[in-house]
Amino acid sequence: MAGDAKELWEKYYILTMEMQKFLNRENIDEFLNIAEQRNVIFDRMQAAITPKDKETEEYKAFLAKLQPIAKDVLDRSKVWLARSKQRNVKVRSYTAVPGFQPNGHMVNTKF
Repeated sequence: MAGDAKELWEKYYILTMEMQKFLNRENIDEFLNIAEQRNVIFDRMQAAITPKDKETEEYKAFLAKLQPIAKDVLDRSKVWLARSKQRNVKVRSYTAVPGFQPNGHMVNTKF
């Protein structure tokens, strides 16, 4: 593998690991920021890696190292998304109740 491609691949791997860390902490803003950076690296990687490179053992070893982490990030992000949707539904269900104001207005007017 060419030096540039190898360096980009390492950066991609490190950013994927960082995404996993921020997802575990539920720091979604930072997670999305790192995901954008990783997409830029991915585009550069696609341009730098040749079809010959993809046939090397080194490239296959990088893939084997990356795949479990990438799968974990994908699975955890799906779980986070599902939780966020559930929270959003709960919040919206309170706004659907006529006369309900979460700041305690109904209680204040009665007492």
